Amino acid sequence: MTDADKPAASEPAKLLSARLVALGAIPIAVFCAVYVLARAFLGSTTVTAQAWTLSMALLAALASLFVLGSLLARVVVGEIEMVREAVRNVTGGVQQTLPELSEPLENLKQEVLGVGETIKAQHGRLQERLDTARQQIFFLTNHDALTGLPNRKALEERLESALSTATSQGSTHALLYVDIDFFHRINDSFGHLAGDELLRRITPVMQSSLREGELLARIGGDEFAVLLENCSAEFAHSAATQLRDAVQGWQFQWNEKAFQVGVSVGVVAITRLAPSLSAILSEADTACFTAKEQGRNRVFAFHDASSSQYMRQTSRGWLKRINDALTEGAFTLLYQPIVPIDSPQLVGVPRVEALLRMSETGGELILPMSFIPVAERYDLMRTIDRWVVERAFSDYRRLAKLRGERAPAEFSINLSGHTLSSPDFAEFMKEKFTEYDVPPQSIFFEITETAAIANVERARALIEALRAMGVRFLLDDFGSGLSSFNYLKHFPVDGIKIDGLFVKGIAKNYLDYALVESIHKIATSLGLQTIAEYVETEEIARKLVQIGIVMGQGFHLSPPRAWETLFEKEPAV
Repeated sequence: MTDADKPAASEPAKLLSARLVALGAIPIAVFCAVYVLARAFLGSTTVTAQAWTLSMALLAALASLFVLGSLLARVVVGEIEMVREAVRNVTGGVQQTLPELSEPLENLKQEVLGVGETIKAQHGRLQERLDTARQQIFFLTNHDALTGLPNRKALEERLESALSTATSQGSTHALLYVDIDFFHRINDSFGHLAGDELLRRITPVMQSSLREGELLARIGGDEFAVLLENCSAEFAHSAATQLRDAVQGWQFQWNEKAFQVGVSVGVVAITRLAPSLSAILSEADTACFTAKEQGRNRVFAFHDASSSQYMRQTSRGWLKRINDALTEGAFTLLYQPIVPIDSPQLVGVPRVEALLRMSETGGELILPMSFIPVAERYDLMRTIDRWVVERAFSDYRRLAKLRGERAPAEFSINLSGHTLSSPDFAEFMKEKFTEYDVPPQSIFFEITETAAIANVERARALIEALRAMGVRFLLDDFGSGLSSFNYLKHFPVDGIKIDGLFVKGIAKNYLDYALVESIHKIATSLGLQTIAEYVETEEIARKLVQIGIVMGQGFHLSPPRAWETLFEKEPAV
């Protein structure tokens, strides 16, 4: 308390003291007055008269004291009731004007009212934040965080409604399945930050070609869908062509460079003959895949027998390319380092993830998303996974000889759901560990939730068998599913890799930051290692370090590279 505050603080005490002195003087005055009057009437010559005089004066003083106490109690209780009313106002009661009280209760009342106003203001701000958070959560459940477009969930809800009207009323609708051509080239050349920016900028370009009310949704990495309601097949094909032309007439600029962008569009009609929602999406996906096979930047409609025949031929074409790649060496592996985020150059034992690619004429590398669906459809994933294991083990043995060490690095290899349900894969791995002299402790297998739940019991048995050899497992793309945490109870894994969609958003989106932080805390409490994918910028790296995540991978840390580039030309990662 400052000197200036002391006089103000002592005023109520002085006033109260003065009132108490005044109240104490009244009984004394009554006593004296009654004593004088009684003595005048009774006299003071005898002992009896003096006793009566003193008794009457004392009773009168006590009576006045009782009356004053009652009045004072009534006043104090009344003022306390006023303070209670002030408290009721603070706690949300009916607002009313309160009378002024005596000091110091008036000060107490004002302080209570002041505290109430502060609490109300803070509650209002907190309520605004909660409302904003609820709106954001509701928005993100139905929209894509990157582009702001409706997401797959929102599209499927509208599709269900359209399918219902087609079945019950005979309405005709259409679905356009849109895929950006060569999107991976932007990601591979400039990183996922450039890819994200392309997705943001291309969204209004596509929207500009659509009618008001037509739904444009982002349903995958570089995949979009458009629902056209109450339209003919001819109109749908025309709308798809218009969308393709709008994108073709636009250029994406990044780092002072301009890129021509194209899209492949698959068209499928929604009629009363449409069997199901999943069938519609599958047909649209297949039509888009066919448009790519025909040369990209095309529109292809799934509506007649010749189309279906062409698409079957296309799948068989990919099937031949996959088999040729397995036999003629068109498959290859790139390796992306998994390094400490805060010091990516200071690595003891290098740790890398093996990434599958297919070589194409001209030297271009094809990403797995182009051929894996066909491989899964024709049950080739077990063969491909085993090829990846043998190639990675061969590269590991080369590295061991180059470094003169038996365990020069740690390799991380992805496994498909087909392999996880394969009962003889554990025996295959046992043979390969012996054949290539690879320490099982140096191998991580990465599995996804989708792959693991295809056959839970077989997957768990295989994981336990391989872990018994010393192999470690990572749950990949963690957080992308609604039951991610539940799978930690079912599968004995050693770590998790947080889905890149969340990691990319932590620098700008608080919800993504909070989600990544909570995933890391839960993983740490379970004794699991946490690895962040898609570390694309310095800002993302700083946020991850702030959260406490140590290991990561991404273009900011190191891009995928060939074995020779990574290990021979740069011995230390």
